[in-house]
Amino acid sequence: MKNSTRLLKVFVGPIETTNLLKSQLSDAGIESLIKNDSSLAYMGNVPSVIDLYIDESDLKEAAPIINQFLK
Repeated sequence: MKNSTRLLKVFVGPIETTNLLKSQLSDAGIESLIKNDSSLAYMGNVPSVIDLYIDESDLKEAAPIINQFLK
């Protein structure tokens, strides 16, 4: 990620769907970060949803990709 001061959560969903959006953003040159705050992860459980973040400075470029993805 860039040396930005702020990450924005842009999507919450299942791992497969989130990875698909992450890939589309990456294809456009936009870095993203997957985070999951599941306290059960240490037990090997996969959370039902995860969060996808982008750098605030990429929002203008990422918005059309995210909006199309959500349709």
